[in-house]
Amino acid sequence: MARVAVVEDEPSLRALLKTYLERAGFAVVAYADGGHALKGLSIDPPDVAILDILLPEVDGLTILDAMRKSHPHMGVIMLTALSEVSDRIQGLKAGADDYIVKPFAPAEVVVRVETILRRMDSLSKSSVWRAGPVVLNTAAQEARVNDADAKLTAMEYRLLYALMRQPKHILTRDQLLDVLHGPDGVVSDRTIDVHVTRLRKKLGLRPSPIRGVYGLGYQWIGEIPVVCDT
Repeated sequence: MARVAVVEDEPSLRALLKTYLERAGFAVVAYADGGHALKGLSIDPPDVAILDILLPEVDGLTILDAMRKSHPHMGVIMLTALSEVSDRIQGLKAGADDYIVKPFAPAEVVVRVETILRRMDSLSKSSVWRAGPVVLNTAAQEARVNDADAKLTAMEYRLLYALMRQPKHILTRDQLLDVLHGPDGVVSDRTIDVHVTRLRKKLGLRPSPIRGVYGLGYQWIGEIPVVCDT
């Protein structure tokens, strides 16, 4: 049973979402403020979290940032009364998978959760993802570009895998350090740019599907990966 967390300070809306999600077959935990949510999500992360932006104690964007660092594969839907385009962009740039503006139909939230879970499930079960000319074989831990082996090192593969797994999301340097630490040895913050430069060169695509975000990190801006058979 998939697990969903609802973080919403308005009691009636929190209860309504919990009811609809439970009726849809999800196990639901609800939080009324950002402080308890941040602690709870960190200790016991759900498959998908629904976060209101305007929360007491700790706001939703702060929680989102913390979750992307500690549990980068958690699905996140931002929920807010703010309807300005700039607010939506801020949430999506921070790493949200989806964004819903109040007022809304609770059934719509259920559909959005189901959509995110299907995408996460298909990627986790598949060993081959395609994003334009880039094909990533997670079973063989290799990448091909325009049907040619990209000849990636283990570190370059892990970096590409992390970026493609969360398309359009900005991965911070701290997150990338966690990704690159492994059997190859210790990685420093200063070497991340070197690995990204080498990865871009090996992919050989113009424009590059990997974009640097000044002061933050990197993101995959190429085509969204889809499951393929070969």
